Amino acid sequence: MTIVTIKKFPHHPESIPDEMLLGECFVVCDPEMVPLIAIPSGTIITASSTEPDTWRYHTVALETYTRNAHISGVGRVLTIDDIYVGVDLDYCIDPEIGEIEPRALRIIEELDSYSEISPSGCGIKIWVKVPGFTRSYKKAQLEIYSRARYFTLTGTPLPGTRDTVEYRASEVYGIVDREFPKVERSNSYKGRNDKLRDSFNLEDMLDRAGIEKRLRDDTTAETKFEIACPWIAEHTVSPESGTRVGRYEDGGFWFKCEHSHCASRTWADFKFWLKSMVYRGRPPRSKGRRR
Repeated sequence: MTIVTIKKFPHHPESIPDEMLLGECFVVCDPEMVPLIAIPSGTIITASSTEPDTWRYHTVALETYTRNAHISGVGRVLTIDDIYVGVDLDYCIDPEIGEIEPRALRIIEELDSYSEISPSGCGIKIWVKVPGFTRSYKKAQLEIYSRARYFTLTGTPLPGTRDTVEYRASEVYGIVDREFPKVERSNSYKGRNDKLRDSFNLEDMLDRAGIEKRLRDDTTAETKFEIACPWIAEHTVSPESGTRVGRYEDGGFWFKCEHSHCASRTWADFKFWLKSMVYRGRPPRSKGRRR
């Protein structure tokens, strides 16, 4: 007989600023961080950070989390209607000595707002208020979101930080300018790159690969489809979890699967898989060269 132990993430609402617990913008999640609708009976139905109909009040999410052993955490969605911005500093805490990386520490000190330790114990999430901030930014170990994302709330404050969410517009824009600088490209390179991107018709390629898709409405992207993950066989739980692929207004493509096994997979991985399905009629047998 195999006994499966479900990991339970911390959730201490008494340590979370009261204002963050208001509104119908909460989900729960499984051990793989897949968002689920908060249902006290424990029924498992996948939620989405872009579908308000799948969000609930914190009281419902808390009851669901408390009553069900298979529910691992409680999360708050960053919505288009509020002024919160979430900053995710991933893998910045040394798990053995608890030391924070200097680059992350600089951002924490700059923002000087409510910060808590993430469920892994190795990351930090900072909540600030920035009216009118609508963009999202992402790179290794640093992600900044204003909408269409949920953060798991642990209520485990980072020692020495504020217990309130502060207005930090100039600080956030300063961090964006420093960490995500605009890259100037020559006209010849830009023209070639634009032509290559314009020649790739995502919807047509999905159809040719026989992938069922559903068009989603998302203000953070020009085009966005919800699909079944190509690597669904690797999902240990909630195999039907939402996977999305799309194109930004500037022409760039992206791929995102909520499942932890796909956390490191990017557009390059998905494109490599997609082209193999279209031109070879099968998934790639090896990783090969991704381009």
